Amino acid sequence: MNRILAISALLVLYASTYARAASVFTLPSGVRVEIVESSFEKNEFRVLGCKGGESVCRINGHVPFGITGDLPNTYVKSITVTYHGKSYSLDASDMYDAWGSRPLEVKGTVRYFGGRCSDEKNCEFRGIFSDGVGTFVAEWRVVDGVPMRDVLTDSSDIVDLFIHHIDPPENE
Repeated sequence: MNRILAISALLVLYASTYARAASVFTLPSGVRVEIVESSFEKNEFRVLGCKGGESVCRINGHVPFGITGDLPNTYVKSITVTYHGKSYSLDASDMYDAWGSRPLEVKGTVRYFGGRCSDEKNCEFRGIFSDGVGTFVAEWRVVDGVPMRDVLTDSSDIVDLFIHHIDPPENE
């Protein structure tokens, strides 16, 4: 009986390790970022289309970012930023196959997440997600302690802007 319990515990640990992956890093500005992705299970979402490059693809009624016609492998469960002990949950809805095991940056090429806080209640962040054809970007602000996402797009000109300017301008 103890052997069965031990094997069951190992299987649960194995499943939870692969069903959920977290990337944690600290930005040059000192902000800690945690991105949690989970396995995409179709039966947990309302899916319309999203098969074999169909022109219609909606997940939970929205256009999914990060996929190119087929179902995603993962979805972003949460993005949390922490600065001087204060944490904020950023809107991670509609973000799929977004981060994986990539590092914060590829030296001399690109940093995938940027931003800073001017104090504990006011911050700005940008991120570049997915890869290749499915690349998309997001931008968030925390204003007086209230987080909001003001950009989520796969527009190539905005993706290019974020690639070259991952840290938002300081005085806006």
